Amino acid sequence: RVYSLRSFCLALELAQRELSFSLSPTPELLEKLSRQVPPPANGFFARCRADLSQLGERSLAEIWQGALAVSTPDLTEEDRDLLAQVGNVLGRYDGPGQQEAFGQVRAGLAHALEGAEQDRDSRGKVMKALGLTAGCFLAILLL
Repeated sequence: RVYSLRSFCLALELAQRELSFSLSPTPELLEKLSRQVPPPANGFFARCRADLSQLGERSLAEIWQGALAVSTPDLTEEDRDLLAQVGNVLGRYDGPGQQEAFGQVRAGLAHALEGAEQDRDSRGKVMKALGLTAGCFLAILLL
């Protein structure tokens, strides 16, 4: 989860910069992100880009939601809900509005990343302690 959150934070930062400097159209933005960001976010953006062919049948928000459901199995539902906010804004508002949405979601993901890192660290300590305890128990048992 930590790796995925970092990947999406970087992707949102790049998207925010891209929108502020060049105002790329949505298909071009998704293509750039799919090439420039690390996995798993790059797969998510590639999926969104590929599914744009269904844009007449489905809205961009639905395409975004579908890609989130398929491409982000290691994120929590709260993380996906945060990322879904971008799909509701992308392509519907002007550049500054989209940049603001990206910034808000990125801040939310950064907060989630901090929590995930703390959770990972605390679980790591518990696992180390359990491993040491099990090793000691096994040594005593063998004596």
